Amino acid sequence: MKNVPRINVAPPLPFNVYARRPSRKLPFPLEEPHCRVFSLARQGLFLGIEALGLKPGDEILVPAYHHGSEIEALIRAGITCRFYGGREHLEPDEEELESLLGPGVRALHLTHYLGLPQDGARWRAWCDERDLLLIEDAAQAWLSTRDGIPVGSHGDLSIFCLYKTFGLPDGAAVVCNSSVYLPPRERRSVAVSVAREHSLYLAQQWGWFAELHRRLKRTREYNPKQDFALGNPMRASRVTARFLLARMANPEARAARATNYAFLLERLERFVPEPFARPREGASPFAFPIQSHRQEEVLGLLRRHGVAAVNFWSVPHPSLPVADFPQAAALRDSVITLPVHQELSVRELDRIVDAVLTSLG
Repeated sequence: MKNVPRINVAPPLPFNVYARRPSRKLPFPLEEPHCRVFSLARQGLFLGIEALGLKPGDEILVPAYHHGSEIEALIRAGITCRFYGGREHLEPDEEELESLLGPGVRALHLTHYLGLPQDGARWRAWCDERDLLLIEDAAQAWLSTRDGIPVGSHGDLSIFCLYKTFGLPDGAAVVCNSSVYLPPRERRSVAVSVAREHSLYLAQQWGWFAELHRRLKRTREYNPKQDFALGNPMRASRVTARFLLARMANPEARAARATNYAFLLERLERFVPEPFARPREGASPFAFPIQSHRQEEVLGLLRRHGVAAVNFWSVPHPSLPVADFPQAAALRDSVITLPVHQELSVRELDRIVDAVLTSLG
C-alpha cells in the first residue's frame, strides 16, 4: 500500500520537544553519583568491566539469547563467556548456573528482555552468596521497575539504552559501584541523526512523507559483524546530554508503554511467545513481540500496511554454540517485534492490530 503513514518500533522525536521545559529531576539512574552517559550501551559495558576490576581470562555467565553487541563488548574486554539457556520464561535456571560455576567465574549477566523485569533482588542475593558480581543489562528496560524498585538498582554494573525509550540520536546510561572512565568529549555533529529521528515522526503522521522516506532510504543487507561492533567508546553527544535528555526523559512514558502493550496483548495474545505473554506490573516495554515461522514474509506484509516491525535478535554472536541452546534458536527463528512506544495513538494501535491480523490470519 502506498502513501500509508509508517509506524516504527523506534520512538520518534516530536518537534514540540524544543518548546518543553527541562525536568528538574531525571529518572534513575541519571542522577546517581557514578552514572556515566555514553553514546552506546555496549561501550559503557566494555569500560565498566575494567572499572569492576575484571581482567582478561575472567569468566562471566551470560544468556544464550542475546543481541550480540554485549557479547562482543565482553570478548573485547578479554572476558570468557559461559552461556546459559535459562528457563521457559527466560529467567536464569539456578541448577544450570550452578553447573557452570568454576574458579574463573566472576559475574552473572542478567538481561531484562524487552523491558520486562527479571527478579534482580533474587539474583543479587544469589551472587552475594557465591561472591559474584551482578551485571544488569537493562538496555531495553529503562524506566522499568519491579516491586517499586527501578530495574538496574541491584547490579554492580547496570546499563541502559536511552534512545530505545525516547527518540534520541544516541545515549546510554551506565551506573557502576566503581567510577567508570569517561573518555574526553569528541567534537562531532549529530544533525543528521536528529533529522532522522524527526523524520520518523513525520513518517508516522503523513503517508506521502513515509513514501518519500522509503524511496530515499538506502537499504543495506544486514551485517551482524557491523551490528555487534564495539566502536570507539565515546560520550553521548552534547545535544543528547545537554538538551534533549532533560526535555524527553519523562517517567510517565513507562505507563503509556505498559498501556499500549496491554492493548495489543488483549487483541493479539494468541501470537505472543510464552516468555512475554504475562508482563509484570512496573514494566516499561521496549516493543511488543509476536511469533511466526514465516518471519520475512510477515515482515513484508506488515510493511505494506505501514508497520515497520523488526526481526528480533535473529543472529547470535558467532561465539555461541547454537545447537546447545534450542530455546534461544527457536525464538531467533520466530520472534518479530512491533511498536509499543509512548508516541502511539489508539488509532495507530488499531492499525497495528489490523495489520497483524491481516498478515497472520
